Amino acid sequence: MRRQLSGAGLMVSGFIVCPCHLVVTLPLLASLLAGTALGSFLTHHTGLISTRAGIYFVGALALGYWFWFGPKLPRRDGDAACPTCMPGATQTPVQEPSALREDQPATRR
Repeated sequence: MRRQLSGAGLMVSGFIVCPCHLVVTLPLLASLLAGTALGSFLTHHTGLISTRAGIYFVGALALGYWFWFGPKLPRRDGDAACPTCMPGATQTPVQEPSALREDQPATRR
């Protein structure tokens, strides 16, 4: 389930950052951030932003597709809700300590 949500998140963010949408989203973002250093960076480095957005678009779609439709990983025994809890077959039984063994002398306080 977590793989499918991660894949969906990557694919949605990839479509939002798609370079073909930057024609609309980049001027909107630059106008919202007008007067700030980030707004100035967006207006002066549009080529760099378009290149990075294209790389992220391709990578996010590929990785999102692999997460969403890729092979399912086999479930391991250690994947319990509590990572320190193991299945019952691997637990060792606890032995009660004997009150007093015959070969040990009794100690008094």
